Amino acid sequence: MKITIIIHNFNRAPALQACLQSVSEQTYRPLQVVIVDAGSTDQSVETIQKAVASLRKKNIEVLAEECPRMGVAASRNYAARRATGDYLCFLDNDATFADDYAVSAAADALRQDERLAIVAFRIFLRDTGRPDPSAWVFRRPLAKWFDRRFSTFIFAGGGCCIRAKAFWTCGGFWDHLKYAREEEEMGMALIHFNWKISYLPCSSIKHYPDQHGRSSLSQRRRIELRNGLLVMWRRLPLVVAIPAMTGRVVSMCLRASLTEQQELRGLFVSIAEAFVEWKHHHLQRVPISIGSAFRYWALHRVR
Repeated sequence: MKITIIIHNFNRAPALQACLQSVSEQTYRPLQVVIVDAGSTDQSVETIQKAVASLRKKNIEVLAEECPRMGVAASRNYAARRATGDYLCFLDNDATFADDYAVSAAADALRQDERLAIVAFRIFLRDTGRPDPSAWVFRRPLAKWFDRRFSTFIFAGGGCCIRAKAFWTCGGFWDHLKYAREEEEMGMALIHFNWKISYLPCSSIKHYPDQHGRSSLSQRRRIELRNGLLVMWRRLPLVVAIPAMTGRVVSMCLRASLTEQQELRGLFVSIAEAFVEWKHHHLQRVPISIGSAFRYWALHRVR
């Protein structure tokens, strides 16, 4: 079975170089790499060109091309349509495999269970061995993000391997999501179609999100909230969607009020943006069952 590693990039040349180096060290074959660059203006193109030659010397099939400027979800779909692998491994351009057998381990797990749709890698944020599965980076106070190291088992779109058949069963990622939460929407849909999602704690990736100061992290937190509300309203049955959305808003606003009161205004703006975006684009609800919603949330209790 062929695996295709999909990497989206925009102006992250130094991180991308480390990412592609870790890809070249993977021992699994047949292996394909699809790199799409959304019009970078730094040294990304040169980095990709050098990596292509190196990867091909290691018997790795490579497809590198530019894609239109679009959201990450749409960019990943763009790359997935060019992939020829039976399994699609999505890797953020600022992430690296922690070992050379990560892809092989994912392939073994997918081969052993035909109903398994996704194998999610253990994500190490800040490269630590001390797990904290309940912590998610953008729900932490920003000061702790800079100082603390932790890991998470939460299914992340930038560190997982998906069966291509299952991926296209859901129509790929939700193109409308520009930056975040595409994996949450995908996960809910797959669970509804009775596919399985599993975690691979024996293998991991190291993820170092871009740090341009506190302002960019604040922006990401607002995008997380806006997109999260869009996903829940689109996918959850009404009786579950309303309390879930209320809980997320209250949780994030409470954290902001206790630690960073200046963030409250931005969070409220995100709520309004989600409402306006839904109405402006005439988006439609495609809710899953109540049972599917609880089966999906049960995954986050995995330790």
